[in-house]
Amino acid sequence: MPDDFLPPSGPPSLIPEEQLLHLLRNGWLFLPIAESLQTQINNLSEEVSRYFDRPGEDKKRLYPASQGTENGFYFVEGEKEYVTFRYCVGAVPELERQVGRVWLEIASLLHRVLCDIARSCDIPASAWDQLLCDSLELPKSSESLDTTTTLLRLFRYYPSGGFAAQHVDIGLLTLCVGDGKGLQVLDTSQQPPEWKDVEGPTLLVGETVKVLSEGMIRAGAHRVQPNENGRTSTVFTLRPSLKETIDLSVFGFEGRLEAKRLWAAIKGSKVNINATKEIREQMKAKRDAKMAKGKAESED
Repeated sequence: MPDDFLPPSGPPSLIPEEQLLHLLRNGWLFLPIAESLQTQINNLSEEVSRYFDRPGEDKKRLYPASQGTENGFYFVEGEKEYVTFRYCVGAVPELERQVGRVWLEIASLLHRVLCDIARSCDIPASAWDQLLCDSLELPKSSESLDTTTTLLRLFRYYPSGGFAAQHVDIGLLTLCVGDGKGLQVLDTSQQPPEWKDVEGPTLLVGETVKVLSEGMIRAGAHRVQPNENGRTSTVFTLRPSLKETIDLSVFGFEGRLEAKRLWAAIKGSKVNINATKEIREQMKAKRDAKMAKGKAESED
């Protein structure tokens, strides 16, 4: 069959070419979302608001923290509280049903974006499949924790609290949907680069995409500034599945690499900005010492 009549290798493009180029160069994009998805997120915000209004001990009991700050309820005094979902716990059924609905819709949306990114970089759209195993739906049990790193995190920032320093996310793509000012992205198209308040739902490229593109795609630098009125935020981070061994040839490299090894290397170079201030400082010092040691050894 002539090439002109071959079926497309993936779904049709979602993001216009000019906007996609902006995403690849800056690592972020203000992304309008479907009304149906916004409605689902609004419904989720109502459900989680009822959860946040519970007494502190109730919140901890229903969703106990585990995996560091990667799962369950977490409280940072004077700054924020948030709950992270990695799988279906069964503690607050209506809340988790809504988490599952939003997870499914946003994961599908971000998968489409990955296909657009693949086409722009002459990568097969199917290249991402090996990284998305069991990640596009909310996992049913905690057995997934070892291999499914994708998460949905719901924040309540307190008035004049909730600072987070400049950072990039470690996954593939992140969608942030908030109800007030606070999140800012770094506009590298300006010289010098400028911080911009987000305008509605915002898409961020993560470090994993940057690594797999050999730095051709920028990871989206962002930060959180206090809002005097406080605010809430829904953050869905699509991260690589650790089940498979990655065929690097589809990304233009050679050989194969266990996804767990890639993830450990990326994660080990970052500071967890959602931890308490003391823990953040400890992690930063440990990371800096490790990097200094590596640099010294390379110079020997």
